[in-house]
Amino acid sequence: MLRLAHLNKVYANGACALDDVTIDIEAGEIVTLVGGSGCGKTTLLRLVSGLEHPTSGTVSVDGEAIFAPHPAIGMVFQEARLLPWLTVAQNIGFGLAHLPAGECKDLVEDALLKVGLAGYGTRWPRELSGGQAQRVSILRALVTKPKVLLMDEPFSALDALTRGSLQDHLLALWDAHRPTLVLVTHDVEEAAALADRAIVLQPRPGRVFADIRVELPRPRDRLSQDFAETKRIIMNALDGSLSQPALSKNNAGATAGSWW
Repeated sequence: MLRLAHLNKVYANGACALDDVTIDIEAGEIVTLVGGSGCGKTTLLRLVSGLEHPTSGTVSVDGEAIFAPHPAIGMVFQEARLLPWLTVAQNIGFGLAHLPAGECKDLVEDALLKVGLAGYGTRWPRELSGGQAQRVSILRALVTKPKVLLMDEPFSALDALTRGSLQDHLLALWDAHRPTLVLVTHDVEEAAALADRAIVLQPRPGRVFADIRVELPRPRDRLSQDFAETKRIIMNALDGSLSQPALSKNNAGATAGSWW
């Protein structure tokens, strides 16, 4: 379990970025953090990653406190951030240096195959499109099999078609080992398409406003009424317009969205 307990973050200039944020995320859950600018989404992700320290409160993974970057936690940024002096295969295998060369090679080639980049291992990052580079970045984070994968708006710079394709690739890769996945997004449709839970943050200071459970079956039909209803619930939470629980049932009786 990933546990965020009473996290507060106050910067040196006195700005309060996060106020008493407590979230429990079960192993293997996909959680999206949704909210407008200034609600502390990226700050929260950096605290979980160990890149920044909270003013107070704790972050722990399976009971182990996180104070610094940790091998159990992987991170994918908005930009691919590939090392330009390494090939695609070398970038993906960067965290596998402890393995025998043959095993590392097999893992990298298998990973490339899963995202439609078979044969790209010898290419350089400069030879990749934006979508291809981000796929490599995701593979680099996942190939080490982290317990937790953090993603900071990884698809925001891509066109809608590429973004949808990469979301599908991400779910396929996640399904292989089921790490806990925490993804920051501004995109309500992305939150509805990926999340088991969409956590809406309120700004200035950042705090949890709503925790919306999404129980739509995967793969999700983005044209269905239940998907549209889930998006509506998340959007209403973003607008701050809902003040009481809201539920939507799909034809099979599963809850499409809920609040606590």
